[in-house]
Parts: sequence; C-alpha cells; structure tokens
Amino acid sequence: MAHSHHSGIVEKNHETVTTMIKHSADELTQSLSDIESKLPPLEAIKNAFWKTTTQCKILLTQAGATTKPLKVTSAARRFTPNGLFYLDSLHFHGENPAKVTANLTVVIKPVGAPAYDLKLHSTGTPPFTFGYVRTFCEWFEIYSSSIVGKPLLNKISIFGSDSDQLSKYAKNISDILDTKDRIESFKAQAKAEYTETTTATEKLKTENLDLINTITTYTTTLTDLQANLEVLRTQVKDEEDALSKLKLAANHTEEKLTASSNNVTQLAQTAESLNQKISSLKGELEKLTNDKNLISDEYGPYVREGRSQAGIYVFLSTIPLAIIIFSVYQLYAGASKLLLAEYSSATDIAGAFLLRIPFAAVFGLAIFYSWRLASSTINKIFTIHSDRLVLAKLLVLAREAIHSSAKGLTLSSEAIFQEQIKLKVEVLKGHLSRDLGKNFEYNPKTPPLRTSLSEVAKAVNDDPIIKDDTVTNL
Repeated sequence: MAHSHHSGIVEKNHETVTTMIKHSADELTQSLSDIESKLPPLEAIKNAFWKTTTQCKILLTQAGATTKPLKVTSAARRFTPNGLFYLDSLHFHGENPAKVTANLTVVIKPVGAPAYDLKLHSTGTPPFTFGYVRTFCEWFEIYSSSIVGKPLLNKISIFGSDSDQLSKYAKNISDILDTKDRIESFKAQAKAEYTETTTATEKLKTENLDLINTITTYTTTLTDLQANLEVLRTQVKDEEDALSKLKLAANHTEEKLTASSNNVTQLAQTAESLNQKISSLKGELEKLTNDKNLISDEYGPYVREGRSQAGIYVFLSTIPLAIIIFSVYQLYAGASKLLLAEYSSATDIAGAFLLRIPFAAVFGLAIFYSWRLASSTINKIFTIHSDRLVLAKLLVLAREAIHSSAKGLTLSSEAIFQEQIKLKVEVLKGHLSRDLGKNFEYNPKTPPLRTSLSEVAKAVNDDPIIKDDTVTNL
C-alpha cells in the first residue's frame, strides 16, 4: 500500500514538472523565434565582399578552380573584407577533404582581438572542410605547415553579413534586448523550476532508496522463503520416497501376511489332520492298552530270574573249563619233556614213561569229570534260555489268542479277567507239567456279579484293567 501511495506522488510530481517544462519551453521557443526573425540571414555566400591575392581570387569565384586545384603552401594567403564584416563560417572544398582538414591551417583575426587558429571539421556529401568563426573579422589567412601532402583547394565559401546588411537590422537591437530580458526571466524561472525539480528529485531519490532497501529486504526475504521452499520440496520429495518405500514394504508385508495366513490355514488344516491322526492313534493306543490288560506280565520275573541263574551257571562253568585247560597244559608239557629228554638206553625210556603214568591218569580223570561238570552246566544254560524263548513264544501266542477271541465280542471286565487267569494257568500248567504233574488243576472262585473291578485281586505285575464293559475292537 505504501508503494502505491509513493507511486502516486511520483506520478503527480512528474506531471507538474512536465507541465512547467512544457510551458517554459514554449515561451523559450517563441523568444528564440523572435530573435531569429530579427537577425540578418547568414546562409548566403558573401565571397564578393572579400579580396585577396591574384592567385587566390579564383577560389572566391562561383565556379572555383575546377580545372587546376590550388596547392596551399607554407606561405600565408590573406583574405580581407571590403568593410566591417560579420564572419559566420568558412567552407573549404578540395580533392581530399581529410588531407585538407589535417594539413590546412586557418588563422582568424577578430576585430579588437588577437588572431587564433580556426578548428576545422569535415562533413557533407560530397565531403568538405568547414569551421565556425561567428565574430566580426578583420582578415583570415590560410597556409600549410606540412612538408609533404600539401592540401589542394578548389573553392572557398564565406558565410556572414556585411555592414550594409547589419545596418538594416540595427533597429532590432532593442527588441533583441527585450528578448534577452525575457530569456533571463526564463532562465530564473527555469533555475527555480530546476531547483524545485532537484529538490523533488532528491526526495524521490530518498524515497527510491527507501524503496530499494525495502525491495532488497523483500528480495532477501523472498530468497530465504524460496530457499526454505526448496528445502521443504526436498523434504517432501524425501518423504514421498520414504512413503513409496513404506508402501512397498506394506505391500511386501501384506503379501507376507497373506502367505502367512495361507500358511496358518494350511497349518490349521495340517493340525486338524494331525489331531485326527493323534485321535486315531490314541484310540489304537487304548486298544493296545486293553489288549495288554488281557495278558499279564507276570512272566517277566521268571524271565529275569532265568537270566540271573544263567549268569551263575556261566560263572560256575568257568571253573571246570579252567581245570581242563590246566590239565591239558600239564599233559602237553610232560609229553614234551619225555620226548625231548636224552636217554642212554631203552630201560631209561621205559622207567621215565612208567613214572609219568600216574600223573597222566590223575590229569585224565580231572579232565573227564571237569568236562562232565562243564557239559552239565552248559546244558542247564541252554535249558534256561530255551525256557525263556518258549515263554516269549507263549506270550505272543496267548496275546494273539486273546485278541482273536475278544474281537467283536461284548465281554465284561470280570469275564475278561477270569479268561486271563484261566489262560495263565493253562499256559503255566503246560509249561511246568514236569514240575507240577499232569493232574494239577485250578478251580477259580466265581465272583459276585456286582463285584467291582477294583475289588479283584491283582496278579503280580498286572497293569490296571479298564473298567469299560466292552473291549474296543482293534
């Protein structure tokens, strides 16, 4: 807003100054026109009012030295007016205007003033050399101080006003003086306007400087804002890149989540299938447990006792085996000595042989009885292992028999237990018939119908029997 107000003031001052300058310029133009109308005309050539040497007169004619140009030498050629003459300017026409301007010297002698060299210039088409005098002149001279390249002149044109022409305009001097007064008034007014304009300009410069400072401040602020904007753009771009990465990571995570969900579904299905298998295996395990309850493990102590007895027999068999090995070694050593000894006669040989017969008989008997003892012990070991193998076979056959018999039947726990006891007795009876006798019998007591399974006495190493009234089919 301050900038708009300042612009309005500047435009208003500019319009005021423009109006004043335009008004003063119109008055000045009118005054100059009045002065120009009161001055004698200076455009006409006034060569006829001048005289010179005979050689240079041709330069003042209208045609000039067209056939043979006049060379200007170092000797001065003077031109003098017939009377009082106001000399405005001199024009010099030659073959080479540049050379004329450079090498021609023109000396002007004003009225009541010392002579001076006129400054020359080149202009026009075709080009010529000229110089402004604009004073009352007593005479002028031309010469060339150049050693080489003397200028060649064709014509000299003199512009000015003679005394007769000047006398006709003498009465206009008072008017010119009045015009001078108006010009002085215009100068004072122009000076005042210039002072006012200068003051306004200084004020405008100050305001302009303030505006420049303000603009500089705004520019600095704008630069800072643009820098901050670039930083923000960079941050936004970085955040967009990070967001893109997060989106990619989210998509990847979502894909992983989908895959994990699918895996969970598959694992759930697998777990369900495994649970079904576990349930089936659990049922089979329960069936195996029920089957195991049908056959007692009381054969186990017998098997373990047989293993320990077999170990004892193995240890006992080592004693006769050691005696056999020692006796064989002694027989071999005695025979070696008998064979390797030196005898002088047959009598010595017979005596030595007869002396060793008792020792050989003792060792032979020791070997015989030791072998019988070792053989009996080894046979006992084989018998024990044979019994263990037979019991293992009976256990397998009994289990299979009970399994086959109970399959598809609805038996109570009491019936299963009685069958189990009966089977055990029959198996033991058949296996131990040589010890118990063939007429051994076992008559189990029939339990009450309502007797619970927990009241039934357990056999040695029997596992708990399942209380269900039915046996699960395998």
